[in-house]
Amino acid sequence: MADLHIHTCLSPCGDLRMSPRVIVETALAQGLDLISVTDHNTCGMAGTVGDLARENGLSFLYGIEVQTQEEVHLLAYFDDLDSCTAFSAEIYPFLPDVPNDPVHFGDQVVVDATDEIIRVEPRLLLNSVTLSLEEVVARVRNRGGLAVPAHVDRTGFGIMYQLGFIPPGLGFSIIELDGDEIPPGCEKYAVLHSSDAHYPEEIGRRTSLLTLERVSVEELRRAAAGVGGRSIEYGRRRR
Repeated sequence: MADLHIHTCLSPCGDLRMSPRVIVETALAQGLDLISVTDHNTCGMAGTVGDLARENGLSFLYGIEVQTQEEVHLLAYFDDLDSCTAFSAEIYPFLPDVPNDPVHFGDQVVVDATDEIIRVEPRLLLNSVTLSLEEVVARVRNRGGLAVPAHVDRTGFGIMYQLGFIPPGLGFSIIELDGDEIPPGCEKYAVLHSSDAHYPEEIGRRTSLLTLERVSVEELRRAAAGVGGRSIEYGRRRR
């Protein structure tokens, strides 16, 4: 059982309780086998969460949620921390140099495995990078990653709402849904369900049941194509 869209306390919209320790403890309590943290426009917490997850027998996939210049949310997944960190550093200069206002947007803190604050991210992460959807997808793939349009059926920041369609030629094989109904024009894609959790109690509220030989972006691609019995299925949904 997998939840591949979780925000930490580094995302300004993420609750301050969303520390690595709390995320891992809650994921295990919810019976999850695999998680990914996907903070807005950064992967600054992925290493700590990934280390703690694996120490506790929980599989982990490195991720980030990018907001493109079209205000489309795109999930990017990577096999290793180095690739994810390099991609994060690559897009950071394209994030507007606007300081965060914690009163209006929330705190952006990096914490360690013991919940101690290491640093505060000064630049507001809730902005669009000045890169097009096509450019971001190309950069994800150049780093060996997998690009997945996030919550495509959601009003605001979903690709169907922002653009009205999924542009052909970008090579998507998987989309993420917020609800249960596949929007017209999206029937050919494999569907990922995740919680988009911003609070501990939201972790695992929507999940995907993945049949993989191992945890990797290539295995996710093969699961989307149904190769060798691999699959992506709806896990569970709770309020």
